[in-house]
Amino acid sequence: MPTRAAKPCRMMFVWSFGGAVLGALTAVFGRTGIYVCTAAVERTVHRHLVEQIAFLDEADPPLSKIVRDILVEEDAHLAHAEARHNPNGLFARSLGALVSGATEALIFLSTRGDSLSLKGAMAAR
Repeated sequence: MPTRAAKPCRMMFVWSFGGAVLGALTAVFGRTGIYVCTAAVERTVHRHLVEQIAFLDEADPPLSKIVRDILVEEDAHLAHAEARHNPNGLFARSLGALVSGATEALIFLSTRGDSLSLKGAMAAR
């Protein structure tokens, strides 16, 4: 981070609070709720990491490699969670949509909207 003059996320408390709330709410549904939540979060994060990689491939190839390594780890979490519930069931689709929407909102808040700017810039290419 220092070599790129980057600062840590100033909105980390958003992730701490949001993660705690999502975890507590989905834990009410037991293991299935936890796995559905994990899969929905990982699927949403996957999309954002892919967008970041596409941008970084040109802007900062060494950083792109680091983000690719993170993506591999996140994909393993997704596969683990999806193997433990029926992602096509009504419960999983409903809860997954809510969790995915909450994750998108947390990403927007924690990046102060920069995630939308990146998505727009990538779409304009």
